[in-house]
Amino acid sequence: MSNICSNREELKVILQNSEGAPCDIRHLLVEGSFISRDQLDELMQEHGLTNSNHAALGSLLIQQGLIDDEDYSRLYAASVGLPYVRLQSFDIDAELLELIPADISRQHIVMPLMVCEERLVVAMHDPMDHDTAALLGFLSRRLVTEVVASSIDIESAISHYYGPTDDEDVLNDMSILGAHRGQDITEAESLRLAEDMPTVRLVQHIIVDAVNSRASDIHIRPCEDRADLLFRIDGSLVHIRSFSKALLPAVVSRIKILSGMNIAEHRLPQDGQAQVDHHHRIIDMRISVIPSIYGESTVIRILDKSMSLRKMTDVGFTEKDQHVFSGLLRKSHGLILVTGPTGCGKSTTLYAALQDVITTGNNIITVEDPVEYHVDGLMQIQVNPVIGYTFARALRHILRHDPDVIMVGEIRDLETARMAVESSLTGHIVLSTLHTNSAATSVTRLIEMGIPPYLVNTSLLAILAQRLVRRNCQYCMTEDEVPEEVREVLGIGVDEQFFHGAGCEHCHKTGYHGRMAVYELLTVTPGLRKLIEPDAVAADIEKQAVSDGMVTLTQMALQAARERKTSIEEVFRVRLT
Repeated sequence: MSNICSNREELKVILQNSEGAPCDIRHLLVEGSFISRDQLDELMQEHGLTNSNHAALGSLLIQQGLIDDEDYSRLYAASVGLPYVRLQSFDIDAELLELIPADISRQHIVMPLMVCEERLVVAMHDPMDHDTAALLGFLSRRLVTEVVASSIDIESAISHYYGPTDDEDVLNDMSILGAHRGQDITEAESLRLAEDMPTVRLVQHIIVDAVNSRASDIHIRPCEDRADLLFRIDGSLVHIRSFSKALLPAVVSRIKILSGMNIAEHRLPQDGQAQVDHHHRIIDMRISVIPSIYGESTVIRILDKSMSLRKMTDVGFTEKDQHVFSGLLRKSHGLILVTGPTGCGKSTTLYAALQDVITTGNNIITVEDPVEYHVDGLMQIQVNPVIGYTFARALRHILRHDPDVIMVGEIRDLETARMAVESSLTGHIVLSTLHTNSAATSVTRLIEMGIPPYLVNTSLLAILAQRLVRRNCQYCMTEDEVPEEVREVLGIGVDEQFFHGAGCEHCHKTGYHGRMAVYELLTVTPGLRKLIEPDAVAADIEKQAVSDGMVTLTQMALQAARERKTSIEEVFRVRLT
């Protein structure tokens, strides 16, 4: 196994000793129980990979969820006999950033670390890329020593160290145009800067850094004497850095140009959309600009199809519930609802369900506002309420389009609810979302909206209520002190131990890394149908569902905490009772 280090002293010792002996990465993958030899051989043959296709093999294994980026990089380092470096706590020589430009570092996913014995030590995710190593040597005018780090670690380091230098480049360019640091620039200058290369690079790098950080949103927030850059990562806003207020007009103007907004309008809110291509991944962005007392505030919602489009096996169902849910999708007709607040992963679950039935030869039509992800094999319709093209109107027309499965983005009103129910009764599987807290209250909500109980009874197949909880960071997990009142509310014993992340570089000091779904799946059984009446009570419906085998969302979240996957704080936040 390769030498693993996390600071410069350890790395110096390793580099001063002889290199490790290379070995076959296939042997390491099998030895580490990531995959069997037969599975690996079959996978490589199916995709036409040879022993030299390390990068392609790694991407394939990571994409299929057989290994994560760090573990593969660690094994890869061992296979080529090079040190593996964890960059979260590595003290990088910031002065070396001048040797390798930010564009080169981002394009090739490399990070200069230090100088050891007159050689430039560079972290690479693919040290066998000799062309890149030669380019780095030419640019730095030094001999290059390659070490291995995960692409996630490298991209995080690039964002941290190169981000401030991007700001400086634009400020220097402003000086050329006559603007002074710390002062506002004229509108004419901001328009010119929006098209100027340093500004273009700065905005591009902000977006790329957000994508690499797994951020769902970018916030550029004006303050009295500065502008703050924040990323929403795993549901939490993380402060990335602050930059000069003088940069704000140029940055906002550039974003307006990207999204087709009116660059001269500063008094009214504007919305727009844009796309970027990042390493052959198309990133969709929804952009909102709103004027505030300190300048224009910008929020960019990042829709990364490759990260958000998942299979049913990736949603987080138990084996039993996945079997039940997949079976419901293959019925001839009926209504399936996914409920929960905004940002709880409802769209991700719906798209996973569609991916599950897209291979069965069905005609699948979606009606959305907006269409979040463009998927081959689906006919996707964008509603436009401004011209009267609503969900209900679209549903009326697509019923003549011979659909088998219909996905309605959201049931917002009685008319849409009635059309969805009627469609489910005429030989269609209808999937939709509803804004309710629990599965049981979704039944009473439909009745309150005006759907007759007998129609709810005959059309409804199941309701999935879900939330997203943050996963504990595995690098800084420590025992949690749970307050007595929290134990009492959740009904947990005084001797039960729970854990949470203390906060480290790997998780941006939040204590969490990634999110997982917790849910409750209510299937409409004969016993439950008897309770769907005009005066139906949600508590009675939930009691019957639990009696029929439903595990409540709170209990599922609590079980995840017992398995150290999440914290009691997260359980308490998403609890339904």
